[in-house]
Amino acid sequence: MKKVLLTALAAATISVASAQNSAVNSAILSQKNGTLDKAQASIDQAIAHDKTKDKAKTWFTRGTIYQDIIGHPLYGKLATDQTPNIVFESYEKTIALDGKDGQYGKQVPAKLDQLYGQLLNQAVEFHNSQVWDKAIVNYELALKAKPGDTTALKYGAYAAINNKDYPKAISFYDKLIASGKADEDAYKTKVQLLQESQASDEQVMNALAEGLKAYPNSVYLMQEELRYYLKNDRGDEAMAKLEKTIQADPNNASLYAVLGNLQEKKNNIDGAYKSYQKAIELDPKNFDAYYNLAVLEFNKGVAVSKKAEKMDYATYQKKGKAIEAEANKHFQASVPYFEKAIELQPEDQSTLRNLMSVYTRLGRKADAERINKKLK
Repeated sequence: MKKVLLTALAAATISVASAQNSAVNSAILSQKNGTLDKAQASIDQAIAHDKTKDKAKTWFTRGTIYQDIIGHPLYGKLATDQTPNIVFESYEKTIALDGKDGQYGKQVPAKLDQLYGQLLNQAVEFHNSQVWDKAIVNYELALKAKPGDTTALKYGAYAAINNKDYPKAISFYDKLIASGKADEDAYKTKVQLLQESQASDEQVMNALAEGLKAYPNSVYLMQEELRYYLKNDRGDEAMAKLEKTIQADPNNASLYAVLGNLQEKKNNIDGAYKSYQKAIELDPKNFDAYYNLAVLEFNKGVAVSKKAEKMDYATYQKKGKAIEAEANKHFQASVPYFEKAIELQPEDQSTLRNLMSVYTRLGRKADAERINKKLK
């Protein structure tokens, strides 16, 4: 009698286990047949049962079914905001149970690559529709599938900027920088976002130092760093640092352009003029040097003109024309520098506006009208 009872009990145990394994197999079959709603119901049943909840096959199957639901033309409506997280959880559990080299564990990387593409496509759809918050969420999910991906990091940052979520944008740039694949613009934009977020000078200067370590010849980063040095009464420190850098790299035109900028701020106009000329000598295509030389001459002309503006009528009759002639010499001297700058960067709006202003002062109406047509 005892033997019969034990046999019956064993049969019942096998029957229950078989039923739950059948739920997994049923889920797989429904998935193959394309009925993802039935597949989802079956795998949810299997994942909740003690007999199958600790099997790698169960979790892997769950991950693939929920992944198939994402973006599906018919069953995509079954997806929720938690669906991608369910997929990640399933694959993580698969690895935990099966290891990276197990039958199911070794399939996970390929499935994650596929998931990355799905999530990135959804992010781009939201991005193009300017649904920035959902775009950001999907870019972050894509990064979970493929950490360090530069596409998701860059476009995630753009979405966050458009959403005016500057801390989030900065976090994307931090990850991009940490990946070692950040270009100069990434460092520049991070600095600008910190400034827009009213970060402390220390935070901004740390970001500038980080950028200059990666791109030591970045004119923008150097100029911004020098500006913060001056703002914090560290002008001498900035000058010493720059002069030391020039000694180490004496043929770097960008360094001389920055030196000229710093000398201007310290009101050493003659020194700035020489530095800009040196930058042009080393690099005849150095836009910054041409532009700044033009501005130097233009500002000299403005300063002289103001002398005439302050004269009374009698004094102006005696000295006004001579002063205006002197001012025009400086305005005329600025023209070839502005024109060269425009030749190097034809669409630069600041240079175009200044050149139009100079042409106007010099009575070159046709030239002024020609430049005006290029302004946006």
